Amino acid sequence: MAPGLRTTALLAAVAALSLVGCAGGESGAAPAGEAVSGGAGLIPLARLAGIHVDGGLPADVEGPSSVLAELRYGHGRLIAYVQGDSCGIVATPEGEGDAGAVPIRLVAKRPGAGGGSSRLPVGPYNSASVAGGPRTWASLLCGENAMVIEYSSVGEGVPRQVRGPVTVTRTGGRPAVSRIIVGDPAARGLIEERTGTG
Repeated sequence: MAPGLRTTALLAAVAALSLVGCAGGESGAAPAGEAVSGGAGLIPLARLAGIHVDGGLPADVEGPSSVLAELRYGHGRLIAYVQGDSCGIVATPEGEGDAGAVPIRLVAKRPGAGGGSSRLPVGPYNSASVAGGPRTWASLLCGENAMVIEYSSVGEGVPRQVRGPVTVTRTGGRPAVSRIIVGDPAARGLIEERTGTG
């Protein structure tokens, strides 16, 4: 074998062995995606950087809290926040004051050890839901590393402005529902893979 080819073959063999070692196998490392799906390597919601929102949270939200996301829908908005071991949302639909448009406040605690549902990645989650009149409803899954919100208010279209570590998709059906995933990029990606884009 020519000296140049021998060097190339040797480098290719070293590179191939290095890649095998990085893939997990006997090294004790978890296969790609396995550790992350359980929450390892993710930034907990309580450690994500908060954002400032005009008007802040309602006065009855007592104690230290951090607003993580704000979605503006024309005249309405939805705010997602964390407080201690809880996740919460405050939604003010467009047309507030109409009989069918009622503000929503929803809170769910993170599950304790061995509790909650693991139907989505990076869980477990506790859930809560509420109807804000005949035209508006929301559900909330709260976990240590992510919160997943589904929100529907007749008359609200696609959010015009989205701020914070959040991904928003619209699901089909009538009325359309916004699926809002709050968390670090890796957590949002894993949840989106499972739920699809609508």
